[in-house]
Amino acid sequence: MPQVSYPKNKLYRIPVGFEDAAGELHMMDRVLVDTGASKCMVPTQINRRLLHLTIEGRDCGVTTGGGAMDYSWVVVPRIVLCRREEVARLGPFVAYVPKPTDLFETDIKTWLGDCFVVGMNFIERFKVLLEKDGHITFER
Repeated sequence: MPQVSYPKNKLYRIPVGFEDAAGELHMMDRVLVDTGASKCMVPTQINRRLLHLTIEGRDCGVTTGGGAMDYSWVVVPRIVLCRREEVARLGPFVAYVPKPTDLFETDIKTWLGDCFVVGMNFIERFKVLLEKDGHITFER
């Protein structure tokens, strides 16, 4: 059964790949896992400069912690959970590269905002385990 696990470091920030309009996967290292968010989110500027996804619509009056917000949205062709693969170590410093796993979902409605968020419309498609040691595990 495919699975990937991540340690908790204050918040759950994990490596995730987002597919662009041309089918290329772009890895983002510290995407927030937010069970309070109903949808995924990518920064508007990242969509403009990197993903080039067409705006499909606008959700108005979305309830957030900061009040009601309006968000344009796109459909991300594929969102992929990634692993951090160690590529170099120098004393206390470690360099990692995100590597895609077999855990992904397609055609995810994603709001355009100011940060990267993996929301419930992606999370709910997996079995998610919160371990006693603080790790979060996604499995199929």
